[in-house]
Amino acid sequence: MVPKDELLRRKSVLQEKLKAMDLDGALLAQKMSMYYYSGTMQCQYVYVPAQGECLGLVRRNMSRAQQEAGIALTAMAGFSGLPKVIADNAAAPKRMGLEMDVLPAAIYVRLNKAFAGVSLEDASGVLRECRQVKSAYELEQLQAAAIQVDKIHRLVPKILTEGMEELHFAAELEAALRKLGHQGSARMRGFNQEMFYGHVLSGQRGAAASFLDSPTGGVGLSPAQPQGAGNKVIQAGEPVTVDYGGIHNGYIVDQTRLYSIGQLPSQLAQAFEVALAVQEAVVAAAKPGVTGGELYEAALAVAQKAGLDGHFMGVGDTQAKYVGHGVGLEFDEFPILAKGSPHVLAADMVVAVEPKFTFADLGVVGIENTWQVTKDGLKKISVTDDKHVII
Repeated sequence: MVPKDELLRRKSVLQEKLKAMDLDGALLAQKMSMYYYSGTMQCQYVYVPAQGECLGLVRRNMSRAQQEAGIALTAMAGFSGLPKVIADNAAAPKRMGLEMDVLPAAIYVRLNKAFAGVSLEDASGVLRECRQVKSAYELEQLQAAAIQVDKIHRLVPKILTEGMEELHFAAELEAALRKLGHQGSARMRGFNQEMFYGHVLSGQRGAAASFLDSPTGGVGLSPAQPQGAGNKVIQAGEPVTVDYGGIHNGYIVDQTRLYSIGQLPSQLAQAFEVALAVQEAVVAAAKPGVTGGELYEAALAVAQKAGLDGHFMGVGDTQAKYVGHGVGLEFDEFPILAKGSPHVLAADMVVAVEPKFTFADLGVVGIENTWQVTKDGLKKISVTDDKHVII
């Protein structure tokens, strides 16, 4: 269970931002937002007033919500009664924030009708900002997630063999993760963004981009699941990347490691060394007060110096213009370390830094680790050795 003092901390951070926006409250509908502020996923909505106590509105399952939640709960009989339920438990809002980045249009239309006379405003940005800085409780979950994902990387040399299908290799790793307590779902906030555990990619097919906003995609099993592991047979002398997140109590440590059966072509081996150099440059530059945009430029400069900027984070029009992203309960949290990003680093933010290089005819090489921002710079949360493992 999420400690009650942790929920109180989260509420107070959001309430300060709501007051700054002159909002009377925020009505949350996205499940991870609701979980973050209530401690349960059993609510239909969570209302956070600018002053006062959070309120969880439950349609089902009240008994379970009562066991899990750290906030007050009330039954929600129907949609039309929502304004009255809020008014009975908090001051009726005149200006109310919504998560307009993810809220379905049909629900927005119903809310606009139900809350006649209430100004509905977009609060999605501040809600995401509130989750950037992690507490001691959250950092503990992330440290456990790092240990979890490290354990499956220790299994790779025992599992990976020439002639094995990507899918079978991925299945072995995913089964091991489940046994270690992985929740089995990889949550993302972005519209239509999704993953299943992560990506196991090998050889040329690993260089295939997908709809996912990521430097890697892979062919997958079919156009209905066009990313990640597929039926490709893993061969000697080609790159095999394992890009999985350890997840403990919902908290994600995103991590990528490079493997091969035998030596890699020199072009790929050299590109991997550049990826390590990019990571080193980002770590050296990342301190409180530095923007995500500045860190992307520092990363790009290393790739350019090595003559690999055309392969950095993808190729051609599929290049991803970022080198890292926030992680927490979702894979795509703030801050984003991207071209032009205004996000400013602060102590106890957590970021995944993932410099990767794609070669259309050879595959993908790279590294990814999760880091805590401290007053002195980045502190590594990932515990797995960065080296390229040759089997």
